[in-house]
Amino acid sequence: MGALPALTSFADERGAATLLFPNARTPELISITPDTVQQILAYAAEKEQALTDLRSRVAELEHLLQTDELTGLFNRRGLEAAARRTLANAARYHETGILALIDLDGFKRVNDEHGHAAGDAALRLVGGILKEHIRATDYAARLAGDEFAVLWVRALPKALDQRLRNLKRALNGAVLNWDGAEIALKASAGTAAYDGTTALDDLMLRADKAMYRQKRLRRA
Repeated sequence: MGALPALTSFADERGAATLLFPNARTPELISITPDTVQQILAYAAEKEQALTDLRSRVAELEHLLQTDELTGLFNRRGLEAAARRTLANAARYHETGILALIDLDGFKRVNDEHGHAAGDAALRLVGGILKEHIRATDYAARLAGDEFAVLWVRALPKALDQRLRNLKRALNGAVLNWDGAEIALKASAGTAAYDGTTALDDLMLRADKAMYRQKRLRRA
């Protein structure tokens, strides 16, 4: 790392200074005044604010890329990113938790009989229910269509049994009031537990299989 310039003398009261730079044969006169200092500080502050604004914009775009526009929940990309972080922490700190995959039963009928606006309202209603049944440290997502997910983190599976029962009760008791009609919503949910050895693909597959088992039982 090079040496700093050596300050040799002040020329006058305005702050003009003679600076001798390393390897320079003759001194170089540089005028340093209070105005110059203010200009430098203003320039630095401007660039710092521009960098802060850029970081904020990048964070905003990342949030949009991971958010479902209709419900305000995470989308699949957002859930998978959160799940990877969660599983990494589980491996590091020996944590456990549960992933629940949720599919609305007969949702196509809502769109067919009441229109897609009613279907969108039903999806927003489900999104609101999921938000009410998670903690600030948990994650809820709309994966696609009428498929949703909840990731409960840092919790023992047995401790989540009641929470899961409450969520299922709320989903299957939900009623959408739409254009004078009362549309009852129903949902099937399957769960899979994770620990520090769980891979994301395996966790998703086990929860998906459990969800379809329940859906088949509900149809029987």
